[in-house]
Amino acid sequence: MNNTIEVVGSVKIERKISKYRVKISIVVDQNPYGDEKGSDLAEIKNQYYLALVENGIDVSKFVEDAFEYRANSNQMEGTLLKYECTSQKEMSKLLDIRVSGIYVNLIECKYIIEKDTYTKLIDEALADAKKRAEIIASKINKKVGEIVSVSDNRILNNYWSNYNVYDEFFDLKVVYKTE
Repeated sequence: MNNTIEVVGSVKIERKISKYRVKISIVVDQNPYGDEKGSDLAEIKNQYYLALVENGIDVSKFVEDAFEYRANSNQMEGTLLKYECTSQKEMSKLLDIRVSGIYVNLIECKYIIEKDTYTKLIDEALADAKKRAEIIASKINKKVGEIVSVSDNRILNNYWSNYNVYDEFFDLKVVYKTE
């Protein structure tokens, strides 16, 4: 017979964003803002860059990636631009610019959890796990013993994730002996 209780301790994360990235398609064959078709890729790209410069966006920060555009099953003539910045205000300004043939595909962020914050999250998640285990143990007439194992499968930093306005939680899986 298994004399353990397995629970997940969970705590809300207060995230910090260190960097924003947007992926933008330039597509020749579609036009969401008017009836006319853009004449060619170079013209649409030039119109977009002019609009960006007029709005104070540094166009030298764009990286073009035609391969990724094609790899995402795009059959129409076009390309993909990537832009990174550290300011939400700058990213918002870029996203407000409307030019025919320009589509925002994806907005990503690099979220940071600092070491001190991570330590605090572990403490709070362990406390939550213990509370949950005690509730379960009382229902089966047992007491919570020592921790047998703890699992944290979260990648902490240095990865791109879709921009997410919803709450995010830090989870620890904890297994306790029962007495």
